[in-house]
Amino acid sequence: MTFPKINLVVIGHKDHGKSTLIGRLLYDSNAISEQKLQEVEAELKKAGDEGFRFAFLLDTLEEERRGRLTIDIMQTPFRTEKHLYTIIDCPGHREFMKKMFTGASQADAALLVVSAKEGIQDQTKQHAFLVRTLGIQQLIIAVNKMDEANYEEVRFKEICNDLVPILSSLGYRNPPIVPLSALKGENVFKKTRKMPWYRGSSLIETLDRTVRPLAPPIDKPLRACVQDVYEIDGKKIVVCKILTGILEEGEVVNFDPSGQAGLVMKIEMFGKEIEKAGSGDSVGLIVNELREAKRGQVISHPQNRAKVVRSFVSDIVLFSGFQLRNNDVLVIRCGTAENECKVQGILERIDPINLTLDAKSPEVLNSGDVGRILFSPLKPMCVEKYSEFPELGRFVVEGKSGTAAAGIVLETETAEVN
Repeated sequence: MTFPKINLVVIGHKDHGKSTLIGRLLYDSNAISEQKLQEVEAELKKAGDEGFRFAFLLDTLEEERRGRLTIDIMQTPFRTEKHLYTIIDCPGHREFMKKMFTGASQADAALLVVSAKEGIQDQTKQHAFLVRTLGIQQLIIAVNKMDEANYEEVRFKEICNDLVPILSSLGYRNPPIVPLSALKGENVFKKTRKMPWYRGSSLIETLDRTVRPLAPPIDKPLRACVQDVYEIDGKKIVVCKILTGILEEGEVVNFDPSGQAGLVMKIEMFGKEIEKAGSGDSVGLIVNELREAKRGQVISHPQNRAKVVRSFVSDIVLFSGFQLRNNDVLVIRCGTAENECKVQGILERIDPINLTLDAKSPEVLNSGDVGRILFSPLKPMCVEKYSEFPELGRFVVEGKSGTAAAGIVLETETAEVN
């Protein structure tokens, strides 16, 4: 039986029990082998801790993966009666923004964890703001640590009354809110008896009922990013990944921003020739009359070409140790393209905690700030609105020591193309 796949990003303040909840989900769904569970228990006993800790289980799994991951987020699957979920766990500490932005960009839905003991914190608001900025529309809230609030209905209602206006201001109308205790396993997989006042479903039942996998964007216009170009037996093979739409043999396609066009003579995947390919496929193309192709170009159909922009407006999040000023020239990566872009103007600084406008036309943005920027590429570049093509509507800014900021494109001004 094939299960629909859901990428679920788990967000929230660092002390609100995210790791414990994820460990509980993996444990109760039998996603962890008995051998691994015995190893974890042995390590805990060796450390003098007789109690099984679900957060420790998660940390152990993450440590095993750390050498193989290029981003410090945890990705582990578990299965329910309806879906195969891949959990994307993003750190909740001060340095969360960079990793959270990367993790959330892969998600179909978000699970926001809020402690019934501590209540809503600044990071609770920041995470909610960022997942909304990234366009994640499916949100579920887990009010955790209900055991530390004596499973009282009045405390749950206080959390809901504080949270609902914040989420409503972000456009989340009536998201499911589930009270639970990850540590005790109450209302996670099975309905609890400790909260008779709660008449809703358990967390897993709520996820299965409300979350839907995002449909592959095959109905959208074609967009494919050139990854590399090889020459074999005198034939030029363009290797690309199809982001949206469908590409068929015998079609004319454009390569932008160069403006070149050619006829697709052959499509190859894993060494075999195929007639067509769709979103998510990585393929090799032999294109007739194509003079030059290179990494960073975007392939599209003539009737709906990729946008070559003169300028674009974006919301941007600055990571630790980075500062941005008017007229700065930044290296931006979007898709497989890398280009220098000038900061034509810092339009706004946004307060990600109070979710309000902080300043109009500030001179500088500092580490941790969220701002709205007008960029202009120094060379022709293809970007799209995030609302239309998320795959080409998000970007990262490269600094001296790696990724320094990330953003999404809100508006574009199109340049003239051949």
